[in-house]
Amino acid sequence: MLPPPPPCGSSGINAEYGQAEVNKTPAAVNSVSTTFSTGGLAGATPGGTPGNIYPIQSLNPYQNKWTIKARVTKKSDIRTWSNARGEGKLFSLELIDDSGEIRCTGFTDAVDKFYNLIEEGQVYYISRCSLKTANKQYTAIKNDYEMTINNDTTIVKCQEVDTGVPQIKLDFTKIADLESCENNSFVDIIGVATDIGDIQSLTARASGKQLTKREVKLQDRSGAAVNLTLWGKEAEEFDTAITNPVVAVKAAKVSDFGGRSLSVSFNSTLQVNPDIPPSHELKGWYESGGKNESARQMSSSQGGGGGSMDTPHRTFTEIKEANIRDKPEYFCNHAAIVFVKKDNCMYQACPSSDCNKKVMQESASEYRCEKCDKVYPSFKYRLMVTVKLSDFTGNEWVTCFQDTAEKLLGIAADDLGKLKESNEAEFDQAMNKVNFSSHNFKIRARLETYMDESRLKCTAVSVEPIDCLSYSKRLVDEIKALEG
Repeated sequence: MLPPPPPCGSSGINAEYGQAEVNKTPAAVNSVSTTFSTGGLAGATPGGTPGNIYPIQSLNPYQNKWTIKARVTKKSDIRTWSNARGEGKLFSLELIDDSGEIRCTGFTDAVDKFYNLIEEGQVYYISRCSLKTANKQYTAIKNDYEMTINNDTTIVKCQEVDTGVPQIKLDFTKIADLESCENNSFVDIIGVATDIGDIQSLTARASGKQLTKREVKLQDRSGAAVNLTLWGKEAEEFDTAITNPVVAVKAAKVSDFGGRSLSVSFNSTLQVNPDIPPSHELKGWYESGGKNESARQMSSSQGGGGGSMDTPHRTFTEIKEANIRDKPEYFCNHAAIVFVKKDNCMYQACPSSDCNKKVMQESASEYRCEKCDKVYPSFKYRLMVTVKLSDFTGNEWVTCFQDTAEKLLGIAADDLGKLKESNEAEFDQAMNKVNFSSHNFKIRARLETYMDESRLKCTAVSVEPIDCLSYSKRLVDEIKALEG
């Protein structure tokens, strides 16, 4: 019998890649430090270098006189919150030394005091933070505790040339071993990007926010490939001009939806073509023949929850007969628009960038958002256009939200709203001009039940012009498949 695969996040891939500890430098003898906070640092030596340096792994809530020397491997963006108890902001850091890692969070006052002073990649002496049990819901760091910056916290920048602190630790899991990983667990992963999908726009069901995503297919030497989903800025800024880059992710989130898939979350660190031995080895393997090896697909066509590069083409009749149950089905369809509903095709929404909820007009120049509990002098228009699509097998009603609707109609939501207010004829013309035009729609279909009656609900995830060359090639391939 073969031995079982190693647990996720373990050093199971070390025999092949080795545990990557990047750019570790030997400890230095002399140093000069710059202090960010106004308070003194307990245990500082006469030369300005803090004393009583403790390893991160030794910290616990029962200590109070300690100093760590750690590198900031990740610095988050500033996030804000608003609830019944008030408003605030926070940021988080991921810190590393020779012994391990720990998460550090700063709230409101700490954001103003430290955020602009701390640089990702630099080494600092940190002391007088509060320690508490780590909330594993918000961190993938392997430490039972996490730090919180308080009023007494002191942060000192280390100016040593050779700090003796590693850059980052990566403990890679083989793609083929993802089957043994628990859902919602975190793993370090590395692979060659064999396929890079286009940017997709979608609307979050819970918040109504517009999201952007991109899917990248990764393959490694274990004979398997998996879909990795990038979100927001990382999806938009991913350099698609690089051919088959090596992608490494620290703390990628595992999902069991559609087989096995991965996503980059706020806990993750993404690197493209990192300068580490496992990256060079993997690139060399791929270029020397790995690209010609077959790979078992860990992710199904809808892996990652949003329709990938491999989204299959389906007719409306095939989807209706697909017996969709709990999980949505993603498919592409070359369809023609036969009718556009103008009623309730848009609404007045909260102008805040973080909210798309409908506002209530309280006066000529006052619009109230119940979710934000604020009154605004204006609003923004949000589109929610329902169209009837037709293919050679039948028809289906499909809903197009903001970005997809704007792309389909060729007009911005606010401009269309102004037409509706000022010129009904031009508004009708803008809505009707897409009738009987054909497009390639990527659609999410799911089954909804209301009053014991089930019906199919379809939403357009994206819309693109029909690529006649690829469309013809697909038809030829289908004909050859029928011929056997």
